[in-house]
Amino acid sequence: MRLNVVRAFLLSVLLAFFGAAAAAEDWIQQRAWAEDPSGQQSWAQAKSARFQPFEGVLSRGFGASAIWVKLTLNSPDPGQPTGKLVLRLRPVYLDSIEVFDAAVPDGLAGHTGDLLHPALQPIRGLDFMVPLAEGPLPRDIYLRVTSSSTRQIHAEVVPEKTLLQQLPQQHLLFALYVGAVTLFAIWGGTYWAFTRDKMVGLFGVKQTAAWVYALCSLGYMRIWWPLGWPAFWLDHLSSLFSMLATTTAIYFHYTFLQDYRPSRWAVWALRGMLCLLPVNLLLFLNGQTSWALHINMVSVLLAPFVMLFASWTAKGWGVQPPSPAGGQSVRGNAVAVVKLPRFLVVGFYTFIVVILCLAALPGLGVVRGGEIGLYLVQAHGLASALMVVLLLQYRTYLMRQAQFEDQKLLARTQLQAEQDRRLRDEQEKLLAMLTHELKTPLSTIYMRLDEDGKNAQAIKRSISEMNNVIDRCVQANKVQDQKMLVQSEPVDLMLLVDDVVTSAPMPERIQVLSHAQHRLQTDRQLLGIVVSNLVENACKYSAKETAIQIEVADLGDQLQLTFKNTIGRAGWPSETRIFEKYYRGPGAQGQAGTGLGLFLVQSLVVSLGGHIAYQPTATHVCFVLTLPKSNAEAV
Repeated sequence: MRLNVVRAFLLSVLLAFFGAAAAAEDWIQQRAWAEDPSGQQSWAQAKSARFQPFEGVLSRGFGASAIWVKLTLNSPDPGQPTGKLVLRLRPVYLDSIEVFDAAVPDGLAGHTGDLLHPALQPIRGLDFMVPLAEGPLPRDIYLRVTSSSTRQIHAEVVPEKTLLQQLPQQHLLFALYVGAVTLFAIWGGTYWAFTRDKMVGLFGVKQTAAWVYALCSLGYMRIWWPLGWPAFWLDHLSSLFSMLATTTAIYFHYTFLQDYRPSRWAVWALRGMLCLLPVNLLLFLNGQTSWALHINMVSVLLAPFVMLFASWTAKGWGVQPPSPAGGQSVRGNAVAVVKLPRFLVVGFYTFIVVILCLAALPGLGVVRGGEIGLYLVQAHGLASALMVVLLLQYRTYLMRQAQFEDQKLLARTQLQAEQDRRLRDEQEKLLAMLTHELKTPLSTIYMRLDEDGKNAQAIKRSISEMNNVIDRCVQANKVQDQKMLVQSEPVDLMLLVDDVVTSAPMPERIQVLSHAQHRLQTDRQLLGIVVSNLVENACKYSAKETAIQIEVADLGDQLQLTFKNTIGRAGWPSETRIFEKYYRGPGAQGQAGTGLGLFLVQSLVVSLGGHIAYQPTATHVCFVLTLPKSNAEAV
């Protein structure tokens, strides 16, 4: 809620300031445009063309044709003296703008654009400005516009006195924007230098590219450009950093989303957009600047949608990556991987989609935009940068919290380590003695039990459960003391699964959905313990008489087993504690067990080089077991 308020407030302030800067005592009474596909029409020919009226900003997208703009001038106050008028044109990345006015003897009132050196312009500022000659009103002036970039143009004619009043406000606003972008870039660079956090470093690179593009797109480079430097360098610099700013932003978000396991199509889509940079640079170097900028603009429009759907369909929400040895998420100076809440990330990309659509669609000529649309890219850049800073700061807070918790855990572990070492030998001796002293009489009772006696089957089940408890205690102790050795051998997975199903308490309830032959190189005994525990867990805690499904899938160099069962009387297990040693849910107390089964499963799966995850659906308890086909990852 707080982030939404900040976001709305920031955007409102930006739009209000830009709108205030754009407000003027405009002397243009009517605006109209016509297209010259040949690009060869003279002023005299253009005057007889069929012009179409428009309001605000003319947006004609990309194209090689020339655009003629007819502006009808008249005083907003007939009694007001005319004085000196100035034609003010935006944006400043248009290549060439020729101004024709009948009040000038030869008709050409001025020539401006980013292909002409700004130091040679009659009025040098953040915008293109052309002084107009005094003449009768109303009258028409004509603009001939050509550009390799998107052909957006906003024109206004104001008295020189009004212009001088507006310029300080515009300069202050743009300076605040550039200053904010500069601070974000410096923050990203310095923070990365101290923490080596990759995401913060990439943010600094992204903001540096955005900073250079802001200087070009807002006209500051026009003020600073030395007289001895060619003017076309300025045009190329703006085009180049337009593409670099887009690519660095896409790469930042591509890296940011990796922790959330986005779908494959989204990953490949973002990679494809990143590969467009060398294509655009090649087009740019071959003189096809318009095509390069057109492709770049399409990337700007498509990337937010891909990022939004990538975050929406990501599969890694709530699933933390495996921690380093010892269960700690921080080792040395390395930072822990911390994930932000889903609503925060998805909301952020939704915001980017809305703002960038408003900014990019007028640039492509898809929709008509007002003057404020010329600055929506800047407004989006500043708002999204602030949002990213807030996300990174919150992420840093979570990382510090995780590190603090890990340090407390480490301190407690160190305090208990000495006591654990003293008690370990005694526990092993006690467990060995209890195993022998309990299992021997249990075996004797089992063998001498009368099959036809009263409650014989119930007694046998109880004896089997007691044996299972003892076996799990022994196995858990071996795992904890790292005495469970992996012995690799070829294993027929389906044969192993069939053996486990046959020996299960209720084999008729279990459905194996794959009968193809699957082989892997692993430890048969340990894998049998894992599968047996998962099957027994499903039988014990599922609803009576319901089916238990085992799905087997081939993932190339891995095999995946999925165990599904409906929820029983014990209810849903805790997602955060399900693999915890000795943990049993509140509803599971009526069933015999020790809370070691799933802990043992997870420990043995790690030893086999695989991965076990609890991924419940809306109706089923679901465990997903992934195993490598070879034992190269086994420990």
